[in-house]
Amino acid sequence: MFGGIVVDIAFVLCVTSVISYFQHHRRGSPTTLLLGRLCYILTAISVAGIAAFLLSLILTHQFQYTYVWSYSSRELPTPLLISTFYAGQEGSFTLWTLFTAVIGVFLLRHSSKKGYEPEVMAVFGLIQSSLLLMLIVKSPFLRVWQSWPGQVAEGFAPANGRGLNPLLQNYWMVIHPQVLFSGFSAMGVPYAYAVAALLKRDYTNWIRPATPWMIFAALILGTGIMMGGFWAYETLGWGGYWGWDPVENSSLVPWLFCIATIHTTLSQRKTGRFVKTNLILAMFCFLMVLYSTFLTRSGVLGDTSVHSFVDPGMWTYWMLIGLLVLFGGIGGGLLFARRKEIPRPVKEHSYYSREFALFLGSAAVVVAAIFIVVGTSSPIVTEILQGKKSAVDTSYYVTTTLPLGIVIALLAGIGQLLWWTRTQKGNVWKAVRTPALLAACVTLLLVTVGVREPAIVVFLFAAAFALCANLQVGWRIVKGNPKLAGGSVAHIGLAIMFFGFVASSKYDSKETISLTQGKPVEALGYTLTYLGYSPIAGEKYAFHVQVDRDGRRYTVAPIMFYSGYNDGLMRNPDIANLITRDFYLAPLSLEQKSEQAEGLSKLELKRGETRKVGDLEVTFMDFDFPVMQKAAMLEGKDVRIGAILKVRKGNGTPVTVAPAKVLHQGESRDEAARMEGGYEFTITAMHPDREAKENSRVEIGVKNLSGVAADATPSRDILIAEASVKPYINLVWSGVIVLLVGFLVTIVRRSQEAAMPPETVVEQA
Repeated sequence: MFGGIVVDIAFVLCVTSVISYFQHHRRGSPTTLLLGRLCYILTAISVAGIAAFLLSLILTHQFQYTYVWSYSSRELPTPLLISTFYAGQEGSFTLWTLFTAVIGVFLLRHSSKKGYEPEVMAVFGLIQSSLLLMLIVKSPFLRVWQSWPGQVAEGFAPANGRGLNPLLQNYWMVIHPQVLFSGFSAMGVPYAYAVAALLKRDYTNWIRPATPWMIFAALILGTGIMMGGFWAYETLGWGGYWGWDPVENSSLVPWLFCIATIHTTLSQRKTGRFVKTNLILAMFCFLMVLYSTFLTRSGVLGDTSVHSFVDPGMWTYWMLIGLLVLFGGIGGGLLFARRKEIPRPVKEHSYYSREFALFLGSAAVVVAAIFIVVGTSSPIVTEILQGKKSAVDTSYYVTTTLPLGIVIALLAGIGQLLWWTRTQKGNVWKAVRTPALLAACVTLLLVTVGVREPAIVVFLFAAAFALCANLQVGWRIVKGNPKLAGGSVAHIGLAIMFFGFVASSKYDSKETISLTQGKPVEALGYTLTYLGYSPIAGEKYAFHVQVDRDGRRYTVAPIMFYSGYNDGLMRNPDIANLITRDFYLAPLSLEQKSEQAEGLSKLELKRGETRKVGDLEVTFMDFDFPVMQKAAMLEGKDVRIGAILKVRKGNGTPVTVAPAKVLHQGESRDEAARMEGGYEFTITAMHPDREAKENSRVEIGVKNLSGVAADATPSRDILIAEASVKPYINLVWSGVIVLLVGFLVTIVRRSQEAAMPPETVVEQA
């Protein structure tokens, strides 16, 4: 009862604060201003009390509370036990509410100094009220007998909890969600300032106090995104750091809108242009957080995401829609009402100016965000139009964002080389000549070492141009005033990151291999020897594989274990970081395999390839591995991976057969497919290629059941794993770090400028 009562009190206090601040905006009464401040401070204290109470319930193992029982247990170490605070829907909303309250306290003080307190805090308090209302609807303080009335006796307290999902039992769980939700909370500040500007009819001055908050939100959310990517890379076992899943996209899209806003507000500060654009973009920073939350937490994508989504109930579903309508309506309604008042610059801009380059770059970022939103929303659209949910293939995102990435990289260099409003057309080539020639040399070198695809060549040229241009400009700035170098540093990080994206994902190599203990196997230029397995903490097993290459030896130890939580096998990869590349080994299963009997023929086929065996023509069409099977693999459940074959016997009609392998609790079994005429098809090996499907290969066993089979030799234990090599993946991590350092430098500068008279400010991208 206590927790729920405090939530109710906090909600009433926050609503009172919102009303008081709005009344002060309308009438200017000092009493309402003081009441608004007091109620917000009391709200923040109440929210802190709510969080402290929930944490105390977790630490003292109060399993009579449904949330505590659902996500914690007595066996968890203290850091992971604390992390169960935000492991579920209710707890993550509580964390979001807590960070919003904390940010609001600092925002109150900051906006008061800038003359925006009543309007900004009225809007930000409304955001806080909405999150508190969500906690009333989705309370973390329900008891087990309230959650399951009639099934659990009142007053019953379970002896232990269900525990934390093994996928979340990782040190990243201790720090990643806090950073991510801090970013989500901070995204509400640009929205609050934009709406406050419309309320005050002050369309120019608001961006000065708002800009440091925008950069802070981009810095924190960007850090959270990087942490999530590294967590996925080292834990989930899919061999990558980004899978274009809705949960990943839900953090990326607001970040992209925030990046676009930062650049266009910079142009407005210098030239007075893009006033309406900045108001819209600043509002979308938060609206996209709400929309992404709806997509990932309403259950609408539960059938198409590789993450585990649950149905939160209709109240939560409609509340999330209501919040989107509310905040979208407030911002859009005010923008429409003030549309004739918003100033328009008299002077036309030059196409050879920094502000136009910034605008084009921001436009490219926004278009990329829109493409991602459309792709993420495709299950909703297809269900409305076709009555069936269907997710887009990940190739959609690559196809749509690659051209935009080229534009963004080029403009990240060109924008730094141009002057505000006054670059002469004839001087443009002089400005870009040196970095363009250097970029051409870098690109030519990359072509000579094997880069051939035209789109990738152009993308790498653009990245090299951005790198060279910003190194040139950055060095000049550092020699003069290092505080102005934030933009150049961030763009250098972006260029490095782009190189890492191409190297690690486009030119990586993968192979599914079978490792018999003690028997060396050649794969991807390495010699792999499975040494056996050993038990480690928590009934987990490490499978030790020796890796040899060029006289150097490493040992990787991927992990597999059975999880009662997920009722299935869990898999964690292991990585050997070799500076210029990562060797990545993800376990799939441990199986027993017999020597092939007589009457069994093997075919190795590429996707689309046709080969003959006897009087059969066999064509490998594709792998059958839908997205929910990927989700099952991540959750440790049984997984079915099939191969679709077209088989023609003689001059007959082709028929489709689909043999498969089923992975169950660490072992694999064949699911054979038969066709008329006495033929049986099995999968003996799989070599999928996620980026270039045409290079995917499968090894098929074809058995004539009418033939005479000899006795098989005794079975042997074999580790099935996917090995991959990620060249220069460290460029991704180092590029992100440099990018975030650039944001940090810029925050310091913009915070100092916010306190300076406008005429003393020197603008530099």
